[in-house]
Amino acid sequence: MSKPHLSRPILIAIICAILVLLSLGIFLIFQIVTPPPVDNSAPSDPPLSTTAYQFDYSWTEHPYIAHALGGINGDTYTNSPDALLLNYALGHRVFEVDLTLTDDDHLVLAHDPPAWSQSTADQPQAFTRANFLSHLISDQYHSADLTQLLRLMQKYPDFYVVTDSKASNEPTVRRQFEVLVQTAADLDPTLLDRFIIQIYHPAMLDWIMSIHPWRSVILTLYNYPDWTPENVLDFATTSGVKFITMWDNWVTADIMQLWQPAGIQVAAHTVNDLNSDQALRKLGVSVIYTDFLFPSTQNLKPEA
Repeated sequence: MSKPHLSRPILIAIICAILVLLSLGIFLIFQIVTPPPVDNSAPSDPPLSTTAYQFDYSWTEHPYIAHALGGINGDTYTNSPDALLLNYALGHRVFEVDLTLTDDDHLVLAHDPPAWSQSTADQPQAFTRANFLSHLISDQYHSADLTQLLRLMQKYPDFYVVTDSKASNEPTVRRQFEVLVQTAADLDPTLLDRFIIQIYHPAMLDWIMSIHPWRSVILTLYNYPDWTPENVLDFATTSGVKFITMWDNWVTADIMQLWQPAGIQVAAHTVNDLNSDQALRKLGVSVIYTDFLFPSTQNLKPEA
């Protein structure tokens, strides 16, 4: 008996069906593996750093910033209410202050916690708020924390505070400014409008602005080793940070000529004699950080 044979039309139909199924399988595989095409015509939100903020620099009408709340009795870096009140009486209205987190997560007015700890007793003490506030600075000036500074801002509503928080790493920076905002919010949140925030590198701008919409920001260059006149100009133009602080011996005519057309103002630190003060202002510096100069001396004739 002979084997049955498929007719030619049936065989062609079976082969066509197999080819269709293979094609369908390959199509489905590519649909799963291949990502959907990108629509390049769709707009995307730019990074925060490409959007210029509108900061308020009206406080620069004041010619000086009192460094570490200003000098007192020949002493510097006290960050003490005693220094603030003395220099306020001498005409200062913008005060830079060193803000440091204690071991128990409070902000106090201190420049060098290790040096403070070594100076407190034969046995160094923990850097807590209670311990810090229980000791005089240089055995004569009162220690203070952020709350005491805020209460002075309430009592004297016409002065500004420039922060010197020193930290450059993101976790510490964020914690410092979270504590600052929360402490002020518990007392009077409008006081935050009188804080001028110093940042130490461009990335820090987004960190602080995500915590609070600060009204005024300064880029300070002493802790930004990669700065150049050109990248500072680019950052100022894109970010809206139009106030730059630098060491007095870093200021040059070339830098000023590059930055001034872009509306950038410059402050120099730390200057304590009128000759240097007036030479810097001739270059175009608008504000001076100082320990011992004050507004009534600005227009005096410098010593020969």
